[in-house]
Amino acid sequence: MRRVEGPLPSHAPALCARDGSAHPEIVEDSIRLGRIAGVQVGLNWSVLVVAWILVLGLATEALPALAPDQPTAAYWLAAVVAAMAFFASLLAHELAHALVARHLGTEVRSITLWLLGGVAKMSCDARSAGAEWRIGVAGPLMSLGIAAGAGLLAFSLDLLGAPALVGGVLGWLALINAMLGLFNLLPAFPLDGGRVLRALLWHHGGDRLRATVVAAGVGRTFGYVLIGFGVLLFTGGVLFSGLWFGLLGWFLVSAANAEAATVQRHDLLAGLVVRDLMSRDPVVAPAGITAAELLEHYVFRYRHSSYPIVEPDGTPVGLVTLDRIRRVPPEDRNLARLREIAHPLAEVPCTGPDATVESVVPPLAASRAGRALVLDADGHLVGILALSDVARALDLRALWRGAYPSSRSTAVASKA
Repeated sequence: MRRVEGPLPSHAPALCARDGSAHPEIVEDSIRLGRIAGVQVGLNWSVLVVAWILVLGLATEALPALAPDQPTAAYWLAAVVAAMAFFASLLAHELAHALVARHLGTEVRSITLWLLGGVAKMSCDARSAGAEWRIGVAGPLMSLGIAAGAGLLAFSLDLLGAPALVGGVLGWLALINAMLGLFNLLPAFPLDGGRVLRALLWHHGGDRLRATVVAAGVGRTFGYVLIGFGVLLFTGGVLFSGLWFGLLGWFLVSAANAEAATVQRHDLLAGLVVRDLMSRDPVVAPAGITAAELLEHYVFRYRHSSYPIVEPDGTPVGLVTLDRIRRVPPEDRNLARLREIAHPLAEVPCTGPDATVESVVPPLAASRAGRALVLDADGHLVGILALSDVARALDLRALWRGAYPSSRSTAVASKA
């Protein structure tokens, strides 16, 4: 039985991110590598693409330019080491966000390395503008610190007469981390610098939603600029760099839009709990009846589009929808039992009546059933919540805010 634990708002800067909501598949499809400082670390398959591009570019162009006249095998070995060090520095960037967030009371669920850098998935957003600012600057400061350390080490080894290839790797690592840190400090949401901008706007204006909307607008503008720059480079023959800048710009635009939508949704749903929106005492069907019996005795009578299915003792074991019935050929509906064709309970989000609606939205949206079962403390079914119920509440609250912008909640709006 999968219970909802809490909201999963997002933080997602390009290259190094503090979220995955805009791209949930990044985290869900990752290869788990273990835990560091109690945080689950994963690797998305797209990292292999970037790793190969990095190694190829380093071995054939960058390192031969920095340390000429070395054996080919040495370039390739150094390139592999440099690429591994780069991904380790990305992980350090995300760990800096995670450790500061944890220190400030925010749980960090996972870190995933992917195509454009890293994603740190947190259980909730920063509690205050000050916390947002501290979490935001932690990653870029870590990258700049790595850059300074690698540069100092390269300089020292050069004075000591170390092999030029070692200095070349360290010099490249210093440069790439400096670029990473400075890029993420740009005030374009959801880059880390954009989150710092939001924290400042939030602190001075006192309105987190308004601060997010403004910061997201800056992020979208910056993303479109990057896309335009990428198109210019691409049409000018600089294919890889043009594609990369275009990809970064697209990520910025989509992530800024998703982040702003998430924060607006959170604001509109504030104060609502599941019992406010759920359909109480839903019609249930025995798990042992056939699809034909469900159609004859339930669907044509009650006209609902989904039915929780229960065992004889009343224990819920799944959810059958009309879509699942349609998949059964008509000639087989007299034989197919509901427990065989329904969504099993493991695929259906389950929550309590006093859980916040915001906490249910991510698993509800990800579920193929599109509905959540509401269970009391003893595991008894007391209601059902559909995405359409949440959408209606959002529409009603948005309409109410538009008509009465000074009102944060009313009896009508709070019950949606």
